[in-house]
Amino acid sequence: MEAVRRIYRRANASADWPEELFDADFESDMRDLGVGALSGLDATQEALREYFETFEDFHVEMDDLIHADGEHVVNTIRDVGRIRGSGGEVSNRFFHVWTFSDGKIIRLSVHTERRRALEAAGLRE
Repeated sequence: MEAVRRIYRRANASADWPEELFDADFESDMRDLGVGALSGLDATQEALREYFETFEDFHVEMDDLIHADGEHVVNTIRDVGRIRGSGGEVSNRFFHVWTFSDGKIIRLSVHTERRRALEAAGLRE
């Protein structure tokens, strides 16, 4: 759980995540967001950086821990920011599923629905 918290803290400070937490074969699945499946930490960070840059005063808050075991952390996040040039504040809620193997993060999937996040972790409500 602490590894996931570190990532959100780092996301709020910069767009780069702590590389030492991730497996060399890390993958992300952001198909629910229309981004697709990405291979590698660099590709994932670049996709997220493009999203973050559409905002001013952007930050991510971990709202709720849904499930944690030796292999998965499933949590709710809220991202908040003002769209550049508009002054309008936007807040989105997403569900993240972090998958670990041998102490490293091997996969992140991002979902817009809790049910889909739980399914991605092999769980049901």
